[in-house]
Order: sequence, then C-alpha cells, then structure tokens
Amino acid sequence: MVMPAFNEGEVIRHVVTRSRAALRELTGDFEIIVVDDGSSDDTGRILDELVDEQVRVIHFAKHRGYGCALQAGIEVAVHPLVVFMDSDDQFDPLDLRHLLPLSAEADVIVGYRAVRRDGALRRLASRLYNFAVSQVLGLVFRDVNCAFKLFRRDVLFGLRLSSEGYAISAEMLARTQRAGYRLREVPVSHHPRRTGRSKVRLSDIPRALAHILALRRVLPNQKPDLRVSL
Repeated sequence: MVMPAFNEGEVIRHVVTRSRAALRELTGDFEIIVVDDGSSDDTGRILDELVDEQVRVIHFAKHRGYGCALQAGIEVAVHPLVVFMDSDDQFDPLDLRHLLPLSAEADVIVGYRAVRRDGALRRLASRLYNFAVSQVLGLVFRDVNCAFKLFRRDVLFGLRLSSEGYAISAEMLARTQRAGYRLREVPVSHHPRRTGRSKVRLSDIPRALAHILALRRVLPNQKPDLRVSL
C-alpha cells in the first residue's frame, strides 16, 4: 500500500494503524509505504514513530507534488500487487476485500466512489475534470481521480510515468488502457473529511489539464482498448 501524505498530522496515525489492521486481516504478507511530501506539520514525526517491519516511510525535504510522492512509493515497492490510497481518512482500507479477488483476472482494478462525501463545489469540479479527461484522453472511467486503485507491480514499472501532480491518475489509466491491460472498476466507500482540508487547490486544476493535453500529444495514437467492466 502506497500512501502520499501532506500535512495530515491530525489523522495520519489513525489511518496507518487502521490500514495495517485491515491488511493483516486480508493478507499475511504486506508493506505500507507512506511518502511524506514535505509536510510542515508533525506528519513526519508521527510517521517515524510508526515505522516497523511493515511500515516504511519516505521523507521529501520539500513539497514535490502528489505524482512525485506516488512514484517514489512505486519505486521501492517489492510486492506483486500495489494499492494506492490517500492518507486523509476518507477511504476504508478494508474495501480492498472487493479489489483483491479481481486481481486474478485483471491487471488494474479501479475504485470509484459510490457516493462521494465532498462538498458541492468539489463534486462539480470532479465531474468537469472527469468529462475533460474523457474527451482528451478517451478514458472510460467513472472516477478518474479516485485515490483507491490496485495495480500489478510489473504493470506500474512499465508505464514510464511523468506526472508530478494530480494528473498522475489520468496518466496511469490512459497508459494502461492504451496498452490493452485488463481493467476492472468496482465501487468503494467514501467518507467526509473529519479534520483538515483538501490539498487540491483551484490552481491545481489548470496545471493538471495542461499536463493532460501534453500527454495527449505523446501517448500512442491508436484507439484505446476499452476492456473495462464492473
């Protein structure tokens, strides 16, 4: 499990502890890799207290972006399956029980928020973003930026990812879809943020869209293989 973390000091101990308990229930062999993306609060200190044989922490000296944090976690992952989950306590790590069985028949399992527990403005921005990404990259997913996805590790290592920010999810899905990997979608639960505030700023959206437009120019021109199903 790879978790980017940026200024989540109020919830990070709970999220890591809860995730470790969930993974122990689901499998006997796992690791949690938390990437502290240059947090200015006590996120880094708390994470260092949680390190053990199943929890590894990577610290960035400065904030580098969501995509950079994910890629750093991918680079050191050693298990054959890699799941991404945000560290803001809005996802339930036990929902992995719905994704893991599908890993026998799919290379990528994409979660989508069955009921999104964000404010009206965030939901509207997400719908507009999903529409724009689907038009530019030809993606067929309900919830591109849902931070709950499961990949085969060998698939991830072959993607040659370049996104440093929030466009990383769209890039991952575009590259896997166009490469013809077996893709599945499943609903996952989503919960209101209990503390803190979203790290996505309005200024992030134009940058993400600009990167998506740039991706469209470099991705293969062939029609994507739309083997996506529930």
